[in-house]
Amino acid sequence: MGAAPHFRPDPVSPVRAPPFPPEHELVTGKSTGTLPGYPHLSLGDRPQLWAFLSSELWATDLEAMAPRLWWMSKPDSANISALHRQIIKRRAIVITEDPRLHLVWIDNRIFIKPLPRYLLSHTFWSHHLCAEASDADERRARLTCAALGYLRSFRYLIRYESDLRIAQDPNLCLVPAGVSWGQFSRFSSDLASIVDDDVSPRYYFGEIRLTRLNFYAPFLLGKSNYQRVEYQYASYFARSYAPLLFVIGVTSVILAALQVAVAVDQDQVKSGRVMASLGLWLSVTVMVVFCSLFFGLAILLVYKIAKEWHYAIRHRRRLLKPVP
Repeated sequence: MGAAPHFRPDPVSPVRAPPFPPEHELVTGKSTGTLPGYPHLSLGDRPQLWAFLSSELWATDLEAMAPRLWWMSKPDSANISALHRQIIKRRAIVITEDPRLHLVWIDNRIFIKPLPRYLLSHTFWSHHLCAEASDADERRARLTCAALGYLRSFRYLIRYESDLRIAQDPNLCLVPAGVSWGQFSRFSSDLASIVDDDVSPRYYFGEIRLTRLNFYAPFLLGKSNYQRVEYQYASYFARSYAPLLFVIGVTSVILAALQVAVAVDQDQVKSGRVMASLGLWLSVTVMVVFCSLFFGLAILLVYKIAKEWHYAIRHRRRLLKPVP
């Protein structure tokens, strides 16, 4: 990942050159005066163009949470599994056009935003994102950094020819269908020059769990959640059934064992004392076993959470340690 990035209070100045040379661009052709891939957007309408690019590239919530994203994910921009690895992990690739959800995953799904054609055009980069701009043009600086980070993420998603075939699946269309593996390999090799200091803070990180984003959203964003994934009440409450039934089951067994223990009459006739004692010890054993199981799982959960926090803090300190 290189040198440890520092969170910038203000965006840096835009880069002065596109991240790839003109001979490696993946979208060619004579300019039509419209945004490549969006023929209804005129490149001459600057306010509309920049408003559109902002909605396409800038992940507002994630950028706001960026200084605390190390709570939720490994601070490593290369922490992105290639597309074939996503399949090995049994994750379904879900298309999203929302930059907030790019590389966010939950359960067996990961959200990926397709690569737009205009970011594959050297002309677009040189005339717009990398054009000379005043230091006060903060929006362009922010969008350039976000575009670089977003573009770099595809270098990790598509590492092999098999990944490119997955990306070009008609049901996904993550990259244009006409791009060959040789073309993409040359294009991807140029992206290796993009370092963390060139990208927006969100792209200091790779994949992020949606469950953790939803957990911290009320504290960091003042929202009830980061992104809902269940829109039916039945599906929403079904996620709580398993842990709730587990707690109810353990509690029921313990209470039943207590009831048996209390019901055992120690003053029964001598001939029945053996069975009474056996029933008492059996009920006590059941309580001990199930209490141990319950608290063992609770301790395991606490241990895993503490281990993740220990790793995150140690990794964070190592990144922030000054380089001699």
